[in-house]
Order: sequence, then structure tokens, then C-alpha cells
Amino acid sequence: MFEVETAERGSATYAGKSLAERLAGRFYTPSNLADDLALQMLKPLETWSSKKITAVDPFCGDGRLIAALLKAAATNSHLKCLKWIIELRDREKGALEEAAANVGATASALSINAEVRTSLGDSFKSQCIPHYDLVISNPPWELLKPDRRETAHLSSAEKIVYREKLREHSKRLDAAFPDAKAEKAWAGWGTNLARCGWDLCLRIARQGGVIGIILPSTILGDQSSAPMRRKTFAENRVIDMASYPPEARLFDRVDQPVVTLTVVKGAVPQRTMAVRSFDSDQALESKNPISIGAAAMEARGWTIPLGPAAAIANMLDDLATFPTLSALESEDKEGLWLGRELDESQIATKLTNGAAFPFIKGRMVKRHKVVEAPVRSVRPELCAHFHSIKLPRVVWRDVARSSSERRMIGTIIPSGWVAGNSLHVGCFRDGNLTRTRALHALLSSLVVEAQVRTRLTTGHMSLGIVRQARIPKLNADNLRILDAAAQASLSDLPESKFQSEIEVAKVYGIDRNGMSRLLGMFPKISDSEKDELLITKRWG
Repeated sequence: MFEVETAERGSATYAGKSLAERLAGRFYTPSNLADDLALQMLKPLETWSSKKITAVDPFCGDGRLIAALLKAAATNSHLKCLKWIIELRDREKGALEEAAANVGATASALSINAEVRTSLGDSFKSQCIPHYDLVISNPPWELLKPDRRETAHLSSAEKIVYREKLREHSKRLDAAFPDAKAEKAWAGWGTNLARCGWDLCLRIARQGGVIGIILPSTILGDQSSAPMRRKTFAENRVIDMASYPPEARLFDRVDQPVVTLTVVKGAVPQRTMAVRSFDSDQALESKNPISIGAAAMEARGWTIPLGPAAAIANMLDDLATFPTLSALESEDKEGLWLGRELDESQIATKLTNGAAFPFIKGRMVKRHKVVEAPVRSVRPELCAHFHSIKLPRVVWRDVARSSSERRMIGTIIPSGWVAGNSLHVGCFRDGNLTRTRALHALLSSLVVEAQVRTRLTTGHMSLGIVRQARIPKLNADNLRILDAAAQASLSDLPESKFQSEIEVAKVYGIDRNGMSRLLGMFPKISDSEKDELLITKRWG
């Protein structure tokens, strides 16, 4: 508990939240979310035959999730008459006492026979015995890593000790919850308390028990959480999934998308299910079927499309027959190379006057164009090992906000230029300009960006995620169409961008109706532009 105790000695906050709040998970669930999750969890208990039921919240806070379960049970005459054995766990004594009082008062008011037990301590350090019929929780969501904004009030010595203790804590959690361990870690820090809490909840439920959990939506799409998604969806039956956009602002001072999962442990997995999507007012907006069978999940990297992406999930699943972009990568003469060129750290020391090797970075690029011509040159001695600068290349920005109209922002740069690492780079080793333009047409298309958007969880345009995008085969016919589409887009003529998008969609086998559904992924594209893309004669 060192990290929480240390944080509590200072009052530093950023984004309105203290370090202690983030690490201890002090962001309580709104009642409507708790009530909905509780109702979903009790649906499998309609044929419950036992005279008692055990329930636990391993991160109980003030007990509102268990209280919601009792309120939902009170609407069912059979469940209301059961003996409820309830366990509340929390690392904070005050919260635990409040939870016990709240749950006890709720049970009494509803005339439910409930035995309330409390356990003070860190649930992550407890034994994971599969014992409970119902597990409901909103675990802490924090990624364990030092942050100078949060530790600014600590002395130098305290910062060193803090970092060491945090590293030890991270290693303990990785060892205790190996399925929750990140496949990749940023600077060696990858332990996510939400993933660990998710794993803990699955492990302490008995076979046939029901788990209801609240998580950040990003955890269903990021690369690091793939093992937990595989474990959950391949080994258990997910019976409900509900997503809420960040605009709903479900938690005080937290602007983040949220998802709830209801899972029956060990039950035969479903092949399809409906994802419920709520709007910013927390009203049900849509209910879209998606494939969650092993084959479909494997094809999309065990990611779950949420929000607008859920509406086109089946259409994107149909693209699984196409190869991924990464399938084109090779060291053969005609192979594709994807990567980055010049590291922009201490960039001033790497540039000089002149125009021998013009330097370009992310802010100088917009869609289909360079908006700021290079004025500095990269020192020649630094360019010798960049084989790519001898070739024409597709480049696109490394960062783009999720709220942007379009997130794949790129163009083609000529040979001789050098791209900073604020740009991703793609080129064919033989320098074939036709295929380079075809690559640009694909990467800047609505179809590819829709695939990328379903998996992105931050403003960082992960090259790994772009690599997973499905693309059509670059045969002669497709190359001719895609090359023409790219040249039209690069010409910057007003009408060209609409027809180019349509031609790329057709190469994918997407028709006008499919485009209409696809546009739902792009709320910032204006209605007038959407109308232009759906003009019937353009699809003739």
C-alpha cells in the first residue's frame, strides 16, 4: 500500500484527481449503471434452485453495487426469499464501514435476509478461491507507472523509493495475475489494475457463477488486453455487453468511455450477441448483433467493436477474407517496408541549412498534401542508413485525436526527403510509384480508417493496429483503380475526393448501402459530404 500512503502525504492533483484516488479506485459507480448491471446479472438466476446465494464485491467502495443487486433481487419473489451471504472487501476502513451500513440498511428495507461480512485489505493479495455465485465490481482503472505530475510534491529520496516500491508492486501483480499481464509494456510499465481486477473477478466466481464488471472501454480494443479478452470470451459465456460514450461522463471528473460485461463462468460461449450502445444522455441508442465466436474474434485480434463500430461489426468481419497490410511486408525486392525514419529528439542538432535532405514532420502534413514546405535539411551523415529515403513514400501522422473528422492524415513524399518519427512511413522496396499511390489510396480511405478506429484506444495512431487492417489484393485491376483514386485525391479537386472514396469502397466489395453504414463511424464528417458520398449516380 506504499503508493497510496505516499500519495496521501501530498495534495497534488492533475485533471482534478489525486494519485491516491486513481490508485485506490475512489470513483464510485452511478446508480443507473449499477442498477442496469445488477438486472443483467440476475437474468441467469431465474431457475435458481438453492436456498441461499453468495455474493461479493472485491472493491466495494460504499457498497452501492451490492445494494443494487439486492434491489434487483427484491423484484423477484423467489430471489427475495433466499438467504443472501454477502462479502464486502476494501482496503479502506472508512469505505468498508460505510458499505456495510449501506448494504445492511438496504437489505433491511427490502426485507431480505442478508448476512453481511467484511474483509479489510487489498483484494489483489487475497487468495482467488472460486467460491461465489455472484461477483460484481468496478475495480480501480489505473495503469501502474510513475508520473511526474503526480509525484512533484515528493522529495528526491521519496521519488526513488516510490518508484522502487511501485515496480515491486507491479511485479507482484504480474506474477499473481499472469493472464492480465500486458503483452507489451510502455517503458517497462504495463500493469493495469482494471485488467487485474477483471481477472480476479473471473477467478473467484464458481463454475456457473455470474460476474458483472465495469471497465474502461479501451480495454476491449487495446493490444495489451488481448489475453484477458481471449480468456473471457473463449472460456465463458458473455451474456450482456453495454457501452457508454465519454460524453456520458458517468464518473465524476472522469471523461472516459465505459463498458459493462455480464459473464457466466465456464458456460458454453455464444457465437453472437447484441451489444447495447447508450448515448451521452445514457439512453439506449442501439442494439447491434456482433460475432463473438472464436473464429471471428481471432480474425479481429479478439477486439470488440463498441459504439458506432458495433453497427458495422459484421461488415468489417466480412473483410476477414482479405489479407492484412502486414502480409505485404517482406525484404523481397517488391516487399513493403513500414516503420519510421529520423528520431526527432534533440532535432536541432540533427538539422542544417540547405535542401539536400529536406526534413518533414507531422504538423507539416494534411490529408493528401504537404501544407508546410521543408526549410531545413537533415545532416548527410545521419541519412546513410535510411534505405527508404531513396524511394517515394506514403507518410501519415503518428497522432490524431479521436474527435477528429478523419484520423488517417497522410500524403506521399518524394525520394530524398526525410520523415521525422512524428510520421509513420510506408514504401515498396522497388520504389514502384503505382503501388505507392495505391497504398496511399487505401490508407487514406474510409474503409481502412473504419477498421483502424475500431481498435484505437488513444490519440496515438499505432502502427501495429494499422498493420492489422485488411486490404484487397494488389492485382492489375485493383492497382489501376486504386492508382487513379490516389491521383484524383492528390490533385485536391473538390469532386475528386468523393469519387475516390467510392472507388476504393468498390474494390472492397462495399456497395452504397454499406457506405451509408460505414459513415456512421465518422460523426464529424458533415451531412453534406455524406450526401455527396451517397449520390446514386456515383455508384453506377
